[in-house]
Amino acid sequence: MSASPLDPRLTEDLRCWHIAPAGRPGSVALTGRSYFADGDGLTVLLRVSGDDALASDGGTMVSRLADAGVDVWGPTRAATAWTETLSAFRLSEVDGRIVGRRPLQQAATLVSDISSAMLTTDGLRWLAAPDRDSKLVRQFYAYLDDARIAYDRRPTVELPRGATVRPTARVNLPKRTVLVQAVGGSEQGLEHALSLVQRIERADYAFDQRLVLLKGNPQAWPADHLDLLADHTPVGFSDRMDAVTRFLKEGTPLERPVTSEP
Repeated sequence: MSASPLDPRLTEDLRCWHIAPAGRPGSVALTGRSYFADGDGLTVLLRVSGDDALASDGGTMVSRLADAGVDVWGPTRAATAWTETLSAFRLSEVDGRIVGRRPLQQAATLVSDISSAMLTTDGLRWLAAPDRDSKLVRQFYAYLDDARIAYDRRPTVELPRGATVRPTARVNLPKRTVLVQAVGGSEQGLEHALSLVQRIERADYAFDQRLVLLKGNPQAWPADHLDLLADHTPVGFSDRMDAVTRFLKEGTPLERPVTSEP
């Protein structure tokens, strides 16, 4: 039998969790004890540093809430509730991750607090506006209707390990299906689109089966963000819908939004 990846000082305290190695050396993934209301399992990442335990949600909650249309950073009720919840559990948010650090003897409590904070903040999904489609999304749906292109609004796409994402549209073309995420005008929306297409990539959707549609033209967006996004998906712009049409109907590749420096 292989040795447990968990620090032996924590074996007894965390015996109720299923323990597996996580991606980062020295980190473990704790699962099997808590579940979201939709049935998805909850995972807490844990690492030992000296005499301290460090834990996080790995960015799960920001992604789940963004998929539901909930903004945890803007001037919204959800953002206020997010901050208050983390404060109540003596946790913080760093780069989109719920994180905490406690003395090693409090590791089990820390893991429990991360888990409870995840379950509590998941309830913020119900604060999403019933009709949250931006002007760009409505324009894109109208464009597809006018072009008589078959599509599904906000389809549920299952990922290899059972999680789901909901892009703006699934465009059903004669020779391929294209998942489209439309972003109306914020860097947070752009970051969410990047996260979404990276996860779609893992679900075996080819490069030409993904599309991020951005409002306006390339000059309206940070060049570094566009360059990173274009590594994972074709990028189209609402001011250049002719190119988007050729990409969808004919499979003509879209140009990278940022030209490489000589």
